[in-house]
Amino acid sequence: MDRTRLISRLFLGLYIIAVAVLCFSRFNSGLDLSATWMGIPKDKIVHFSMFFPYPILMYLAFFTGNTRPWRLVLFLVAVILIGGTLAGVTELIQGELKYRSADIMDFRADCLGILTGTIITFIVGVITIKRKK
Repeated sequence: MDRTRLISRLFLGLYIIAVAVLCFSRFNSGLDLSATWMGIPKDKIVHFSMFFPYPILMYLAFFTGNTRPWRLVLFLVAVILIGGTLAGVTELIQGELKYRSADIMDFRADCLGILTGTIITFIVGVITIKRKK
């Protein structure tokens, strides 16, 4: 395994731990996430931001850099499905915790972050594939 892939996998592991801590910890810090920023609830921005890097990190950690764009598409579809499942599971677990709540809008923000990250990853991946040819 090359050094870049190893470092990417370490960052992916740290990222997953950070998301778990953010999703399942009890925060009494006084942050007001009920307010809005440019009309968007701040907690939805946090959810979007938490899941945005997921496809990028998955691409760096696991995509082999194959020169066939359809393999990139299949890889990213799998990333979306796995990421959406993880986002859904985190919301279900939060719904079971007495100090957290499940919210379908949080799940939507998570999925929007995953999809946005995937689109950017796809564009960069296609550019990378074309440069290799």
